[in-house]
Amino acid sequence: MANTFYIVRHGQTNWNILGKTQGHGNSDLTVKGIEQATELAESLVKNHQIDYIFSSDLGRAVQTADILGKSLGVEVEKTPALREMGFGKWEGLLIDEIKSKYADVYTTWRNEPHLVEIPEGENLHIIKERVDKFINELNEKYDNKNILLVTHSVTVRVMLLSFLNSGMENIYRIKQDNTALNIVEFRNYGPVIIKMNDTTHIKNNEKINNSALE
Repeated sequence: MANTFYIVRHGQTNWNILGKTQGHGNSDLTVKGIEQATELAESLVKNHQIDYIFSSDLGRAVQTADILGKSLGVEVEKTPALREMGFGKWEGLLIDEIKSKYADVYTTWRNEPHLVEIPEGENLHIIKERVDKFINELNEKYDNKNILLVTHSVTVRVMLLSFLNSGMENIYRIKQDNTALNIVEFRNYGPVIIKMNDTTHIKNNEKINNSALE
């Protein structure tokens, strides 16, 4: 079980720019998002050997993964295991709309995210259980492979917290920008985070801080 995981958030989307909550809903990559994915692909080709690519089956992640897979010459396998957290009734809403319609729940999300129960949505513990199971399955199936995972902001953060044996209440202590690269090596004593939220591949980086996660 000595695999190395290259974990990537999808490129910028139209809803990212608008500040809408995405979850299982979908929004296509912007021109900038395609550019970010292309620049990441160039960096991966130059600096890393990737054996397998697994992507969330949500459109924005698939778009990103397809750009990476084409450049790397690796087929993309789609899986719901890497989906974003489902935000239920919040999906498609702006932060101000969420604050207005779901004030108490939003307060919990901001202050005690590990306790939040979003109407018709998932919680962080469901995501942790899902991604832990998937990582374990990959580690049982492969050995000494470089595995690229294309996923989403909350999902990446949950993975990293789980690798660190840290509680889900710390979700806001990790930042994940669009197409950020995280590298995690599994060693005989467990996972080691080598790189986190690396966006040095993006030539003209623009930060967006209008989502419910920032």
